[in-house]
Amino acid sequence: MTGNSIIIIVLIAVAIISFSISLVLNKEEKTITNTLIASGIALIMSGIPTFEELILGIIAALFKFQLIQTEGSYIFRVVIGVILIILGVFLYFKIKKRIYVLNMYGIAARKNIDDSKSAKDLKLAEYKIKEQVINFIPFFEGTAMSQKMNKSICEQINEETNRFSAKASEQKESCFTGMAPIPYTVYAGTLLEEAKISRYFEYSNKSNGGYYYELKKAKNKKEKSYPKLNLTFPEKPNIATKEVVLAISITHNVREEDVSQFNTDVVRLSLDKPEDNVIKFKQQLEEYKSLIQNVLETEIPDIYPQLRVIHIAASIPSCMSIEIGKTIGLKTNRLKSIVVHHYMSSMDKPYTFGLFVNGDKKGQLYK
Repeated sequence: MTGNSIIIIVLIAVAIISFSISLVLNKEEKTITNTLIASGIALIMSGIPTFEELILGIIAALFKFQLIQTEGSYIFRVVIGVILIILGVFLYFKIKKRIYVLNMYGIAARKNIDDSKSAKDLKLAEYKIKEQVINFIPFFEGTAMSQKMNKSICEQINEETNRFSAKASEQKESCFTGMAPIPYTVYAGTLLEEAKISRYFEYSNKSNGGYYYELKKAKNKKEKSYPKLNLTFPEKPNIATKEVVLAISITHNVREEDVSQFNTDVVRLSLDKPEDNVIKFKQQLEEYKSLIQNVLETEIPDIYPQLRVIHIAASIPSCMSIEIGKTIGLKTNRLKSIVVHHYMSSMDKPYTFGLFVNGDKKGQLYK
């Protein structure tokens, strides 16, 4: 084997090893793809004979004599060059096919999707995950939410959701997860009304120190027999009231004594047995969303003709919060003013503040 052949083999071996390491370590960069493609082109170009070589080749063919072969075959170099280019192009498209995940942090418990355990839970390739985080933990103080802090949080959500929507429009798949106060998750959903979120990741603390799972499509009769949301109105609704509460009990029960602070009618949407991580299927999420949408748009306004404000007191997972927000964002001109409230169990009045999520006051605090 010639010296040039050995060099070329070493080059291709190094390229393949670099390619493999980049996938495993999630370190692939455009420079790697550029290097592979450029090296391949250089090898192919080196395989093209010069003008002098071409003339000598023609003369040799005419007079039927054989030239002394130079080190390395033209064809061999071209083949290696093509392989490098194919690797470079393949890696380029691998980099482009990211899984974009929007993750919201608003409470102390924060979980990343792009760490090894989370990726393993969800059966995702780490190198494909591109996580964008909205982190407002430093601004959030729960019981003492101020106008200034709220403005900072909403501005951050506006900026990050705009960035995410722009990225999501270029991808086949975009995803959401989060552990944040419900008012701000719903608010984020109103800003993502046109972003197609195709996958939701939820976190369960039930076993093994916690794990992520993805909402999947219910395929059989057993999976499709998920619990139903029940709608209940007061026995004697005060049809003259201008404000009502919509209590949504999915993960925990919204208790009567907690919503009594609103001193108005309470309309309930609840499961028979609310529990954490009860939403497991895409059809389930869609069904709950459609029911909530109908209640907000039609059911409540029909019963309360003078209604001006709907207060939402909800115990729901992040996927439900986003879908409610998306519904409100798309139907903003058809809905009454909606305020989503934050719950603090340690307080005498547990719903410490609310956030307007539509209308002229959208993004403003309600206290």
